[in-house]
Amino acid sequence: MNDWELLILSKQSNTQNLSIRYVPSAVEWSGSSPDQGLLGGIWPTMGAEPTTARAPRPFLRTPMACLGGEQHVKQWWSVDGPVAADFTDDGGILVSWMQAQDFLFATVSLPAQPLEEQSLRAYRALLRVLQARQCPHLLRVWNFVPRINAFDDGTERYQLFNTGRRNAFREAGYTLNDGAPAACALGTQSGGLCVAVLAGTRCAIAIENPRQVSSYHYPKQYGTDAPIFSRAAWLRQPSGEDLLFISGTASIVGHRTLHAGDTLAQVKESVNNIEAVLHNANQRAGALLWSLAGLKGRVDIRHAADYPMVSAHLLAQGMTQFCFLEADICRDDLLVEIEAEGQAFAWARDLDRWCVVQVALFT
Repeated sequence: MNDWELLILSKQSNTQNLSIRYVPSAVEWSGSSPDQGLLGGIWPTMGAEPTTARAPRPFLRTPMACLGGEQHVKQWWSVDGPVAADFTDDGGILVSWMQAQDFLFATVSLPAQPLEEQSLRAYRALLRVLQARQCPHLLRVWNFVPRINAFDDGTERYQLFNTGRRNAFREAGYTLNDGAPAACALGTQSGGLCVAVLAGTRCAIAIENPRQVSSYHYPKQYGTDAPIFSRAAWLRQPSGEDLLFISGTASIVGHRTLHAGDTLAQVKESVNNIEAVLHNANQRAGALLWSLAGLKGRVDIRHAADYPMVSAHLLAQGMTQFCFLEADICRDDLLVEIEAEGQAFAWARDLDRWCVVQVALFT
């Protein structure tokens, strides 16, 4: 009769895990189990008007054209647990949201009205929902700004948007610099301001790019109110894949745009910046978790005619899981922007997430 001691790894936490998928436009959601819930998603309308009416789930449909096929067009965020949907009316601003135990996805779509005020109202309503639902930590934000590079009364519309966002952040007590979420701001040609946010009960770790000035430290030449986002954000997960949210990344070194008018050179510089972000993130993680070939996401191209050249270069870099969209970028001299997500298991690095249990077996 012998006693055997076995080492059994068991979870230290019952927190949920978040995951990301990109699927073809024809695919409909079908969870692998009743407890796997679709939290929300974003995809283009391919020319139709954006979705603004109430829907069973907070999907944000953006008025953008898809280039080169729709293989990775639908972005789905899901969790390994049940979810519930609802709406919040904040002074006439309707926020659609879906919440799980540890995560919340919310959207708001507003009519075309003065942009600074609409930006303030949209973010004010969204941040109130996050706080009321006890899911206050912004992880990733998507902004779709109509005519982003146009001017209203002498001020660029992107700057008006930034001012409204900054005022809402300040009111709600959110950081205006270090620790900001990953984000992007893209231009559309129709509709009003649309914003989607992904938030959690725990915060992500902000990642910056040593090749670039942090966005919230941009000099005043780009506007009175600087943007508020980190170059990337790393979400450690208790028993699933760690997530890396990479903000919209373009041909900016320091704070200046490089290669004005040269789309291919801008794509190459954008990839250089993503590689720098990945290097910094892997260093912070203490392991090689993310690489270019493992990323998925979207590529936003100002001129549709540049799609073949842009896609060919990215495919040559092993970046095969991307959707290509026609969109304006936050600076009028930027021709392309890449946003991405990375997923990677980190159990070998994070054995502190598990406890060792000794079990005696008797025969």
